[in-house]
Amino acid sequence: MDELTRRALTRRTFLRGSAALGLSAVGASVLAACGSNASTAAPATATPAGTTPASAGVSDAPSAGLPDLSGITLNALVWEGYTDDSFVKPFETATGAKINSTFIGSNDELVAKLRGAGAGQYDLMTPSCDTDRIVIDAGLAMPLDQTKIPNWDTAYPAFKTPDAVFKDGKLYGVPMCWGVIPLIVDLDKIPDPADSWSILWDPQYRGKISVWNDISTIWSTGLLLGFQDVYNLTDAQLEQIRAKLVEQKPLVRKYWSTAGELTNLFANGEVSVANSFGGLTYTQLTDQGKRMREYVPKEGATAWVDYWLVSAETKNADAAMVFLNYIHDAKTQALIYNATGYGPTNQNVVPEVDASVVALYHLDDPTYMDHLSLWEAVPERPKYLDVLNSVLSA
Repeated sequence: MDELTRRALTRRTFLRGSAALGLSAVGASVLAACGSNASTAAPATATPAGTTPASAGVSDAPSAGLPDLSGITLNALVWEGYTDDSFVKPFETATGAKINSTFIGSNDELVAKLRGAGAGQYDLMTPSCDTDRIVIDAGLAMPLDQTKIPNWDTAYPAFKTPDAVFKDGKLYGVPMCWGVIPLIVDLDKIPDPADSWSILWDPQYRGKISVWNDISTIWSTGLLLGFQDVYNLTDAQLEQIRAKLVEQKPLVRKYWSTAGELTNLFANGEVSVANSFGGLTYTQLTDQGKRMREYVPKEGATAWVDYWLVSAETKNADAAMVFLNYIHDAKTQALIYNATGYGPTNQNVVPEVDASVVALYHLDDPTYMDHLSLWEAVPERPKYLDVLNSVLSA
């Protein structure tokens, strides 16, 4: 397997220079990651283009010691894939509880649903690290009892300290997984894709391009335009991004909302190139036998980590925390990787996954995650969303 070039990167340059490789569902999230103090990124490896990522090698979920939760239904507001049957069904079988999922297509949709229907409609939610504090500060999530989530103790340190899920010294979230927003290409349609976000503006792919209807598209476009701090863009920079996305619009087949929708667009031959969550769509398509490549282009990509939060209005707080502890168990983390291709967040996962996965994610080096440059809360988020909405309505 190839090795990503070791580079010295600053926090604001994200994952720049780590592309030109065929990244698998693992490799799409494996980072030549950025240090906050221009530290040197550790090298990562990638699965060759068009191959299927190694299985985590785990088939058994951690059912021992789970309590009887018969009659309880936990309503979850989550990203697609986060309640996959491969790891949720064993929990349901062992406890008697049921997990009822409502899928979201963006963090802003999650916040809108919580504020619209009310937090009382849900017991659990999975906002990303740029949105957790919006939910927490709005009083929509409750602080967690860490004594009821012992698996939190072995979370990678990088995911235990961020301001995203701590407030007034209290913990509000347990990490699920992490990754990046890469490009994804059908290699049978585009055998030699360009190493740049500009591929999404290439007129030869008119009608074969799909773009995520999400604020992260603003960030990726900012990287293409050379903006270093995409979370604090000026009005002039936002206008340049708006103009760039309006220029792109005639080429776009569809703005996608969920990973499943993007999977179907590729599976049906409607599109050949897109940006993606990184992992899930690749996994679904390669399972169907398609030759796909996910990669971080030369301008870089933004990184994310998603957390499980418990609704402030849940009537099933204890059961919800049992589920959070289960989700963060090392065996469940391995099953989550198998289902989604996203990066594990618990250090005890190392013996539960294939050695190639450990190497790809640097799971045996807890300090590696310290170099991730994760999504940040955007002070002027409404302005960003106004730009995105103006493009969609143009």
